[in-house]
Amino acid sequence: MTMNIKKVRQILKSFADDTRLRIVNLLSKGGLSVNQICEVFGKNQSIISKHLTRLRLTGIVVDKRKGMNVYYYLAKPVGKEYEEILNAVTVGLEDLNIFKQDLEKVKLVKKQEKQFNK
Repeated sequence: MTMNIKKVRQILKSFADDTRLRIVNLLSKGGLSVNQICEVFGKNQSIISKHLTRLRLTGIVVDKRKGMNVYYYLAKPVGKEYEEILNAVTVGLEDLNIFKQDLEKVKLVKKQEKQFNK
């Protein structure tokens, strides 16, 4: 399936924000709840939800409700163009220090959740 220029522009605009880029980086490693993302970034839920909504509306992420939580995942790329754009962000930028720091924070958040749920 070939993307049109308008869709490409919408996707690229969605990536034109530090927080959304960081969210995409996190989700490239697996699904996370809104609360987990908030913990990693130290931001409130309304801010993170706004960014997730933008990413969802452009088809970059999908959501799935599990009990009382909503988990977000990267959408499966539809078409070569979309896959290339997504790879440029997730693979091409994975060495950024902030991306590495965020991934380390996710590990801590998940570890704390496991300890809390014992």
